[in-house]
Amino acid sequence: MKVEQLSPQDASEIESLFREVWPKAREYPEEWRRKRTLSREKILKEMEEGVYYFGVRKEGRIVGLYKAIIRGESVLGEHQTVHPAWRGRGLAIAMYKQLLEFAKEMGCKKVVVNILPEQRPSRRCVNELGFHKRGSIWEQAKGMWVQTYEKEVK
Repeated sequence: MKVEQLSPQDASEIESLFREVWPKAREYPEEWRRKRTLSREKILKEMEEGVYYFGVRKEGRIVGLYKAIIRGESVLGEHQTVHPAWRGRGLAIAMYKQLLEFAKEMGCKKVVVNILPEQRPSRRCVNELGFHKRGSIWEQAKGMWVQTYEKEVK
């Protein structure tokens, strides 16, 4: 499965995927879902500010994506989004593997991700790839508790 860096030309399609996925992601508080449904303009602004977008295309369309943000010697992977029709097909694990490769290419020492503790597929991905819990569960947004995981890049 090929994960590729997305470009400003993909911003409208990224916006469409966010609008398809995030309003229905009921495991997250409504306020968080609204924050994650980014507009094309916000996506372009983030890209200009150094946020990297990576995605998977199937049948000519972006069906999964995530963002990578370099913070010192770490890369934060976040905002993973997979179209419901493409879940359970290995996109998430492919994106996590590519995130680790990206961190290595950028000379970073570790990758950090935050996941909902009850999200079994996300936990399975981080466990399979050797991520370790960092710290305790914490409230990322009102009523939304997450666990931070990290992995050293070799």
